[in-house]
Parts: sequence; structure tokens; C-alpha cells
Amino acid sequence: MPKIKIISLIFLAFIIFSVTSCSKSSDQNTVISTQEFTSGSYIENGDTLNSKMGSDGRTIKGTLKSGQVYYLSADFSDATVNSGDTLVVQSGVQVLVVGQTSGPAKIGTQGHAPALIINGTFLCLGTKAHPNLFTVADASLKSKAALDPQDPATDPAFAGYWGGIQGGAGSGDIIIKWTLLEYLGGIAPATDPLRAGKPRYGIFIQNPSANLVLEDDWFYGSKNDMIRPAGCKYEIFRNTFEKVGLIAGECVNVKSGCVGDIAYNLAVGGTGNAFKTSNAGGLSPQSNMNTYNNTVITGGFRQAKAGEGGSIDFENGGRGLAYNNILVDCAYGLSVLGGGGLTPAADTANIKYGYTFNYGDDITIAQQFLPAGFITVPQAGDINGGNATVPGANNPMFVNYPLPLSGTTNFGNLNYVDSYNFRLQNSSPALGKGFTGFAPYAVVKADPVFGVTEITPPGKDLGAFQSDGTGNQH
Repeated sequence: MPKIKIISLIFLAFIIFSVTSCSKSSDQNTVISTQEFTSGSYIENGDTLNSKMGSDGRTIKGTLKSGQVYYLSADFSDATVNSGDTLVVQSGVQVLVVGQTSGPAKIGTQGHAPALIINGTFLCLGTKAHPNLFTVADASLKSKAALDPQDPATDPAFAGYWGGIQGGAGSGDIIIKWTLLEYLGGIAPATDPLRAGKPRYGIFIQNPSANLVLEDDWFYGSKNDMIRPAGCKYEIFRNTFEKVGLIAGECVNVKSGCVGDIAYNLAVGGTGNAFKTSNAGGLSPQSNMNTYNNTVITGGFRQAKAGEGGSIDFENGGRGLAYNNILVDCAYGLSVLGGGGLTPAADTANIKYGYTFNYGDDITIAQQFLPAGFITVPQAGDINGGNATVPGANNPMFVNYPLPLSGTTNFGNLNYVDSYNFRLQNSSPALGKGFTGFAPYAVVKADPVFGVTEITPPGKDLGAFQSDGTGNQH
């Protein structure tokens, strides 16, 4: 499977093309392509988004121009998009986080982990040909793929160098397409009303009237939750999650005030659940998560709280659907909490699930396909639906992934995608086993700029990668 981290090479080729074929201009009305959406004036190439003439923090609006490079400096506080304003990121843009690599002002520490604060609207419009990139600039700070599997305690992927994208209480939409975001979860400043002194969530949104659209993105490295919808309508399609959460955190952790779809995502090595819904937070509407056709690998092994996290979770009044998911070597299978413990029960009357493909290489994994302390039961269409499953039974037969794994494998360190290919071989038992008798919630309008580009319907095959080429494109 071609890994999106080769994007840097694509960026280089794209930038060379831009320099040799397009003359630079200071005219803010110049547009590289009539197909590139623009709002307001262009922000100057090479600009520091969170500081203007040495200011500590900055308000920004306008457009980051296609193919150009911008910076966030750890020496300054956040960049803020005010209510009513819009920040557009055209295709092929790089936003690089810079800062000191050691000492008390080290990048990622409190006061030195800048974020984009979105009180207005954020439109990040990468394309398959020219994806966008948000990462740390200094190569010495980055995780080295050649060292995988690494000890998460020392892997820089979990360092949290910047504060991610934080939606305010009255924010507008946050729409991110074909973008690689790395090293999120920097420590929030003392002025942060929700996370002061704690790792920020990679992407946070808290307005039930706003839309969150994440399509075809790659999320690499975070200290806690990568995506925390705490109020929004959301569509989360065809993304890849890698190295999420050090000792806590979900790939997507949905709270009250949220309704939407999570489909065709690949999640590898998350600390807790890949996808979780809880109605905590006191907002309306009730948390309602439709999660289908996802592939989840080795989730849940770094979770500090025993008995929590692993794949897909419904708890504390959360409701929704879960169909056609492949769960491989996860600490726990699909979890529906029935109550009686410290965490309140899910809205069990309004949860439907089934057609789950469980696979485990160790007896302790196979005995948690139906997690202890939860009320999950085998459903129609399940493969390996019960806890009596023999380890190694019904290999899903990915194109390139080394199943079965040894029983001595440290599953907590298997948190990387590398060159593995999670598409299905022609003889996979997951082919043709999908359930298509339900529909996406489709709560966000279809629009290439202001909505979701493609709401992919339920697939005839299990998992994120369909044999007809639809689904996850990474």
C-alpha cells in the first residue's frame, strides 16, 4: 500500500513545478488555478501564522496559497481565526512547526505548542495529487520509521509538538481533506479553558451547529485523543490513524451534541478505542455514531486503565450502528456497556451491530472478542463472533501484513503502517460478507468545498478497503 508519508516527495515535485512554471507575484488576487477556492487575501508565502512583527499570537484570515510554505513558531502563542472569518488552505500547502529542540522553551512544552484556534471557519482543501502537510520542521525531532517497532515511551511520534486545531464554542465548520497531520497533542497553555497544562486533542470541535468533515486524511502521532467531537455534525471518511495516544486516547472520541458517520478508516495501534461514543457533556442531540467498514489493527494495548479500550465502544448513553468492521489483534472486541459499573450504560435499546470480523493471534485476545464486563453478543454475519474462537482462525488475508503473529509479540508496539497493505486478497473470507441494508446518516451536505466530497455507502466487503477500489484510498 503506498504510504501517504511519501507526500513530502510529492510536495517537493509540486513546488519545483510551481517555481519553474509559475512566476511569483505579490499580487494577492493572483490565483494558481481557477479550481482552487479562495477566501479574502492571500497570506504571504513563508509567513509565521501565529506572529506578526514579533507579536505573541496573531489573528489570521484569508488564504494559504497552493504550493507555498508557512510556519507556526513555538516561541509564540496560538494563531486565531475570529468568529465570522475564514481561513482557507489550498492544495499542496505545508505548515511547518518550528521551535527550540531542548531546554525550558522546548517545542511542545506548555507555552511552546502553538495551535490553530478556530472561532470562525477552517477549510483545508488538499487533493490526492497535491495533499497538504502539517508537521514539525526539524527532522531530528521526527520519528524514524526504520526503528519501528519502537518503545512508545521514547518514540517521538507521541511527543506532541504542536496544539493541533481547536474549535471554539461558537466556531464555524472545520473541513479537512487530503491532509497529513503529524505530532499533535502539545501541552495547552494556562489560558486554555478546557485543557490547561494537559495535552490538547489533535482536532477539537464543540459546536453542535457546526460541521466537522475529515476526508482522506492521515493522522500520525498524538499524546491523547486525535479527534474529539464534543458538539458537531460529522463525516469522517477514508482516513488513516497511526500511533494515536501514549497512555490514553482514542482515534475518534465522540461526545454529546454529535451525530455522524465514521467509515472506511484504517486505525493501527491506537492506545484506546479506535472509535468511541459517549453521551457525556450535556449537549443536545444525543451522541449517535454510525461506524461501518473500518479496519482496526492492534488497538488498546497501551491504555493505562485496565479493561478499557481496544476497538469500537458504546457507553454512557451513546447510541448508533456498527457494521462491517474488521478488528485484528485488538485488546478488546466491539464493546457495548450495559451498566453496573462506574461508567453508565450505553443506550442499548438504540444500538445495532453485526457483521464484525474478529481475528486474534493470542488466546487472551480471542477470549475478549466479547469483552468481559460488557453486554456484546454474537450477531448475524459475524466471523469469529465468540470467545471460544481458536487463535489464528479465519485469517482475513490482507495483501501484505504478517498474520499470524507470534504469541510473544508485543502488540502495544505494533502501532505503525509502514509498507503494509490492508487490502484483501482474492481469497479473503471477508470478501462479499458485508451488510448493505442500512444507510449513512449523511448529516453534512455534499459539497467539494463546504461539505463532504463523497459519502461512501456501506460496502459489500468487510473492512475499509473494497475489492472494487472504493473505500480507503491510502
